[in-house]
Amino acid sequence: MPLTRKPRIAIMGEFSSGKSTLCNVLMGARPLLEKVTATQLPPVWISYGPDDAYTMGLDGQAYDLDLRDLEQVSLETTEHIRIFMKSDILRYTDLIDMPGISDPSMSPEVWERMAHLADGVLWCTHATQAWRQSESGVWNSFPAEMRQNSLLLVTRFDKILNESDKAKVLKRVRQETEGLFADVFPMSLVQAMTAGDDEAKWLESGAHAFTNALFDLVHRLIDEGFPEPGEEGMAMIRPDAADSTEVGKSLIAQAFERKMAVRNTPIVRVAPRRVANTGERLLRTERPSGESGPTVVSFSDMFAAAGTSPSKSS
Repeated sequence: MPLTRKPRIAIMGEFSSGKSTLCNVLMGARPLLEKVTATQLPPVWISYGPDDAYTMGLDGQAYDLDLRDLEQVSLETTEHIRIFMKSDILRYTDLIDMPGISDPSMSPEVWERMAHLADGVLWCTHATQAWRQSESGVWNSFPAEMRQNSLLLVTRFDKILNESDKAKVLKRVRQETEGLFADVFPMSLVQAMTAGDDEAKWLESGAHAFTNALFDLVHRLIDEGFPEPGEEGMAMIRPDAADSTEVGKSLIAQAFERKMAVRNTPIVRVAPRRVANTGERLLRTERPSGESGPTVVSFSDMFAAAGTSPSKSS
């Protein structure tokens, strides 16, 4: 049964594995997000919208939060922080930024009590020490059904300079994680974040392949997921409408826009010569509007479609 809410994707990994940089790549680098991810905090649940931030206490009560006071949030009394931002990627999915699983100053309970809320996981593992035993131990404690909805990112892949060494690391990680994730992607997140309109740099960073997989993952969750108890029969979730006041822009979200246009474009079967054309159409989803398609997808026109320039989207 389709989801009646947006998917929730958790960002996980060991301390200093690139989780904060991945957040910036997904949402667009913003001062607020840099402050959030640079502070030792309980899980941060980020959703689309203009609502005020709050903390959810272990007592089940919500408390107003001034984001200038993030450093004062108590790990001992807070289950999670809820933040709302008008960042374009959040129109498609909520993000839950988890603390590092190996942080020696933080009990695993801090992130364990939020793990059940995630529909899928983006797991970051550092290329130079990829897929440590401690990571494997934690991931194996997750439900098996989570695996098909999760992606493994081998981050800082550019730190491995030798191509032969890159191939060996990737082969080992894929062998050791076979069946544990939907797919494995080598990534240079910093390179992706600074790619701008340089298509070659974007492709080389690994972001293009990852974006395609993430788009498919989000929409598979929407199409095949199950609603919350009591929400059966409600309409299937659709992405939030774009807002001209959005403050967070990312290349990944702009690629989502382009792929969504293609997804909603009718596919016309072209009849072979000398065979009658019945005019049959196969609709992937709803018919596109005049504004949404059909559209030719290319990297370079992502900015033109959004009405921005590379400098404005960072």
